[in-house]
Amino acid sequence: MRRVADQTGLSPHVLRVWERRYGAVRPERSESNRRLYSQEEIDRLKLLARLTAEGHGIGLVATLPRSELEELAGGPVVPPQAPGGEAAGLLEEAWSQVRQLDPRALRDTLERASVSLGVPGLNHGLIVPLIARIGTAWEQGELSVAEEHAASSVIKEVLFLTSRPFAASASGPNLVVATPDGQLHELGAALVASTARSQGWEVTYLGASLPASEIARAAMRHESRAVALSVVYPGDDPQLPGELETLRRCLPGEAAILVGGRAAGDYIAALRRVGATLVPDLPALIGELAKLRRVEAA
Repeated sequence: MRRVADQTGLSPHVLRVWERRYGAVRPERSESNRRLYSQEEIDRLKLLARLTAEGHGIGLVATLPRSELEELAGGPVVPPQAPGGEAAGLLEEAWSQVRQLDPRALRDTLERASVSLGVPGLNHGLIVPLIARIGTAWEQGELSVAEEHAASSVIKEVLFLTSRPFAASASGPNLVVATPDGQLHELGAALVASTARSQGWEVTYLGASLPASEIARAAMRHESRAVALSVVYPGDDPQLPGELETLRRCLPGEAAILVGGRAAGDYIAALRRVGATLVPDLPALIGELAKLRRVEAA
């Protein structure tokens, strides 16, 4: 187990929890009852480590086939890199303030980080791993509702505050950002909005849990180049595929649909049916936004 921990970046405790609680892998046992991991299981754990670091809930991806894990990861099988240097220290500081239910101190830490790390560094190096840690702790019952709500409120406030200097002119391409009907967690959507503004997009932010028809109405009113949806929880909503189909029917054919978030991979079949693009992380989002601008310019 220690050798597997070294290769995957996962602690032995996490390996045990993922095996027993989530059934992520089922290693054989030696005569002395030590776990024996195959190379296939090690590669699977590396994929899961990368996906959870990017914000996917382990409970939603643990038993997915390897092909779907690779599609979600969108890259080679490598262990995730933890934030380093100043970002790592700020992450631990922010996490402590989340656990202490101290929103004022958390806001101060995030605002300091926006100055010292810059907005891209704040988003990639601090807020993304912080959101992932909050989500995992909440799912496992280690974080109270009050702690989760207070932290989410501060993070959303800081994201919008720090992205204001990047607000594009009305002549820039428009992106509508929302979460679909029934999706109440909007931190991912706020992070998308902040990132898009940093890339020069004009963003129409609609917030959480909007019917597809309303999202499409906003997109048509602003002649939006794309709609970005954040899908975080739940991962088994039977209404979501229908909402995606309604959105596609109501949108102009040239408008792209980008879908990301911890539960987005659970709806791959529905995304394919409507021609939506699965966006596994912020670098992929930036790439898709750049691609859309190139197409528009051509």
